[in-house]
Amino acid sequence: MTIAELLKQVGITKFNKPIKWAEPCPCEKQGVYIISFCADPNIEMKKPAKPQFDNKAIQTWIDFLPEFQLNKQRPTVEKVKQELQRFWLPKENILYIGNTTRPLRDRIDEEYNTQLGKGGPHSGGQWLKTLANINKLYIHYIPTESIEIKPILLEHFRNTIGELPFANLTIQAPKPENINSYKKNHGFSKQRKK
Repeated sequence: MTIAELLKQVGITKFNKPIKWAEPCPCEKQGVYIISFCADPNIEMKKPAKPQFDNKAIQTWIDFLPEFQLNKQRPTVEKVKQELQRFWLPKENILYIGNTTRPLRDRIDEEYNTQLGKGGPHSGGQWLKTLANINKLYIHYIPTESIEIKPILLEHFRNTIGELPFANLTIQAPKPENINSYKKNHGFSKQRKK
């Protein structure tokens, strides 16, 4: 699925030039953002991508959280990678969909700077931080008055592809009322410090 196809579901057809991971976002308005392997919103993955996990980042995550568990056991780097790989969508370039009522600039900066395993300032999409090739990602940011479109985008993605994007763990409803809540059935517990 392309970013353009996804955003068309909510009537968005104009796009800003995306930023690369770690670049500051210039937008001071609220909105949604999509983290992807592709700079062009009209491009799909040409060939399936294999996840490139960062063993050091994953070990640091495990060490940072003494109560972190996978299927009720203390995880190893290899077990964490196996669990993450279950949710990898090799033919999809969309890895995460986020939103904010604050300036996109601030939320995206928090996305960059929240340590893997910390609860804030923004830990949504934290599975992205397990990737060794994170610096190859692009962030497509879309200012919009209605941030309620995030659950609509997630629901459409899940209905079309069969699962949420790699780093999205839930669809939070009841707004809009026709969207169902959903949670990924992963084995991680206490994966973030509150």
